[in-house]
Amino acid sequence: MKLKHLLSRKLLENMTEKRRKDHFYFLARRLGYRSRAAFKLKELADRFRIFRRGAVVVDLGAAPGGWIQVAREHVGEDGFVLGVDLNPIKPFPWSNVKLLRLDVTSPGAPQLILEALPRKADVVLSDLSPKVSGVWELDVARQASLVESALKVIDEVLKPRGSAVLKMFQGYSFQEAFKEVKGRFESVKLTRPRASRSSSAEIYAVALLFKGGEG
Repeated sequence: MKLKHLLSRKLLENMTEKRRKDHFYFLARRLGYRSRAAFKLKELADRFRIFRRGAVVVDLGAAPGGWIQVAREHVGEDGFVLGVDLNPIKPFPWSNVKLLRLDVTSPGAPQLILEALPRKADVVLSDLSPKVSGVWELDVARQASLVESALKVIDEVLKPRGSAVLKMFQGYSFQEAFKEVKGRFESVKLTRPRASRSSSAEIYAVALLFKGGEG
């Protein structure tokens, strides 16, 4: 038990030390964002002009809420943001932000998300991630499956010529998942935000001009 306690303490110390060196972690705390991931979306929004005032946004894999905060900043009080996650999200004080606790991979998820919106979405965001196993090809395959689930939501809730941002992992299953994204949008760009950790192989597909149906 003593060895287990020492190992847990050492792991906690290592995590704390990494956070001390993480510029985006401290910047998020200082600016009031719930996660450092907020800066990924801020960069993508500035580069690709994903949002507009008054837009309707769906955020998949939204916990703890950093992307919700960024999306709400861009759409303003006249817009609407729906955060969806299997895990609970601490409520926000804004009347135009709604939270939905839901397994995105469940068959009825797209319809339930659509019913929670005031109208079809202008933007769908997906920062969905699997529980990393450490077996890389397995993790890539699991991430590709989450991309597939996100695309099912997009097919149901995104309006024609809308936009999407989807997290992907590079690996064996990547090309097939990327092909599915490209088939649905007129323009798809792959990019890696500066706030992505150097140890992560994540990459984001920024998809513009939804064709309005399954590709």
